[in-house]
Amino acid sequence: MKRVLSTLVALLLPLGIGCGVVGCHSDTEEYDEDNHGGVKLEDCVDFVLNVEGGRDVKILQLTDIQIIDSTQQRTPDRLGEGQTEMWLPEKMYDLAWKYMREAVERVQPDLIVLSGDNVYGEFDDKGTTQSALIAELDSYGIPWTLTFGNHDNETRKGVAYTCEQYAQAKNCLFLRGSVETVDGQERLLAEGNGNFNIGIVQDGELTEVVWLMDSNGHTDNDPSQNMFSEAGLMAGQIEWFRERNELLKVYNGGTSPKSIGFFHHPMRAYGDAVKKYGYSSPNNKFWGEGNALKPFSPFEIPENDNGDGGAMLEDCVYIDSSYVFHEMLKKYNCEGWFFGHYHKNSASAVYDGVRYTFGLKASLYDYHESSMIGGTEIIVGESPLAVRHVYTQYKS
Repeated sequence: MKRVLSTLVALLLPLGIGCGVVGCHSDTEEYDEDNHGGVKLEDCVDFVLNVEGGRDVKILQLTDIQIIDSTQQRTPDRLGEGQTEMWLPEKMYDLAWKYMREAVERVQPDLIVLSGDNVYGEFDDKGTTQSALIAELDSYGIPWTLTFGNHDNETRKGVAYTCEQYAQAKNCLFLRGSVETVDGQERLLAEGNGNFNIGIVQDGELTEVVWLMDSNGHTDNDPSQNMFSEAGLMAGQIEWFRERNELLKVYNGGTSPKSIGFFHHPMRAYGDAVKKYGYSSPNNKFWGEGNALKPFSPFEIPENDNGDGGAMLEDCVYIDSSYVFHEMLKKYNCEGWFFGHYHKNSASAVYDGVRYTFGLKASLYDYHESSMIGGTEIIVGESPLAVRHVYTQYKS
């Protein structure tokens, strides 16, 4: 794999972003391997995002855009009359693009991350909605990347087709996953689709790693497409994450570089993070709790010196119930993990040294809270992690 994106100038919005992207598996290498324990950066990351030093690196999370094309419903009664009219393809601007564009313009990000349910695949058997989303994002002239949610791969175009469209998009950084060749056939090393990482480099130094992973939980279970209906990380994914982090540790001189990550489904450790703000659940028990389950009540987190904030209006079902992945995040110096899936949640809080955050839903498709539409600004790199929601609907 080799990809080079020159310094980017936005084609749609007045954004002056000083960064460029290099796909690491290239025939040029800027790093002296003798200074990194014999490990090359290309062994540790799939892409490099070069950003000028001396400033913050800004990432914009857009989640659950979930575009629906009602003209592609598979049966005439799949949607009601009002939904069919509301979700016509010519309404993408009013339902999604204008909110996404405002968030991009306000944040001026170095990287945009879509954290799943980007397209409602059941309503995109022709692939035209995915094409429209790619065209919109590429028009910003900014590097962007994504992870899949439970609806993205429902399209009858198939997972391989979907992945290929993203991988070939002009400004998109996407890799279906690391492969090995067995008996002349390539196969993915880890379960799921879209397990890869991006290294952020400033003035020649690796300042942050961004992880993208598939948290599975897809509507269809089809191992032939590496697609699994049970939500959560599988053994091969966890091993891939561990191996990459061990290489990064060697490359970084014996300590793990800072990192953040994205997948679609929330982790149980998030629930532990927001317990101090009054969260309780009739469905979940958290670390150290007894057997008594308590009812859920919506709540907002007042802005505070801890950097916490947002709201939680609906209860969740969590992955990583045994905290195995949470413990890995602690071990490998992960600053925070970001997700979506629940459209009416935006809370961000720290548990056990790791910040867990629900990104703001970025469109009016499917169910939503009208006061919680926009994007999530994430500050990383030379600065410590900081998170801020950018509201673009009714709330400034």
